Amino acid sequence: MSDMSAVVLRGPGELAVERIPVPEPQSGEVLCEVAACGICGSDLRYLAGENPWAKHTLGEDRPNPPVMVLGHEVSGVVEPDGRRLRAGMLAFSVCGECPECRRGTSQLCRNTAHLGHGAGWRGRPFNPGGMAEFMPIWRENVYELPDHISFEQATFLDGLGVAVHAVNRSGVREGDRVAVLGAGPIGLLIMQVALAAGAEAAAATDVYDAALECVRALGAELVLDGRDEDAGALAAEVLAWSAGRGVHAVFDSTGDRALQEAGLRMLAPGGSLMLMAGAAEGLRIDPAALAGERTVTTSSNNLRSEFERGLDLLASGTVRVEPMITHVFSLTDAARAFEVAAGKHRTGAIKVLIRP
Repeated sequence: MSDMSAVVLRGPGELAVERIPVPEPQSGEVLCEVAACGICGSDLRYLAGENPWAKHTLGEDRPNPPVMVLGHEVSGVVEPDGRRLRAGMLAFSVCGECPECRRGTSQLCRNTAHLGHGAGWRGRPFNPGGMAEFMPIWRENVYELPDHISFEQATFLDGLGVAVHAVNRSGVREGDRVAVLGAGPIGLLIMQVALAAGAEAAAATDVYDAALECVRALGAELVLDGRDEDAGALAAEVLAWSAGRGVHAVFDSTGDRALQEAGLRMLAPGGSLMLMAGAAEGLRIDPAALAGERTVTTSSNNLRSEFERGLDLLASGTVRVEPMITHVFSLTDAARAFEVAAGKHRTGAIKVLIRP
């Protein structure tokens, strides 16, 4: 086969299914026959013309490559040694030589090459990604899936690595309470990982029915509807739920300024506000609110060991992902899939998958 179908982004709003050449694996890579790929919030931001990887990891505004195949939440089949292997993928590769890599913070590597993102892949005719019939993947980043993990479930491994990293950075310990602001896929994964790490209970908030129902089904003790109350009232309810002490970690995936400011007010002494979508424009932090060793920080990407921990959590059933899968589309219906994902308040979408 000399060409294949792929979801190609050529510029802001310019998304189409096109026939392009099947990628040629280079040294250290194998060809993956894609089975399933999730639409992530970052994919929607690429479609809008942003480069979320550079903005969130490096704090820079970078232009995107002229031709991108989107998709980094991916699973499929590879034949690295002549046998067909059902595989989940660690979707990025780091250089191992920069200061960040040498000091053990490779999740911040400036030289990252990332499937489906505007990072790396110089010299190729297009940036490869998982919304295609085939894609290249580094052999060392291929993880064999247990038989009971489906291809659809395995698309959550990328987000699970991100969730494990965020929980690790937050310092959640046994007996702590946590709050999740935004019950999308990342928030739902973080909540489950925090509970697996020993958190006593979790509170969560969102503004549409599907997310609120899902977070309740996956174990939140306190579920708050942001349509009914403003951010200040949500903070007051979380404080009351924690007997006035506050929670030890707040994970915000909304990027909403009012919610982020409310999140800081929810923190217990020594607690951390984790800004998963970055700091909102105009975010105001009163230095007095940081008393008692409270911190506000971001969380970017993950380490290989954290991806592997996510795979263990999924394989053991400790983290459940099936309730998040709301829509599945064929590759030819990618435009409709993006519309459904972008219009989640209307469509009830949580995780939208594409199957070539």
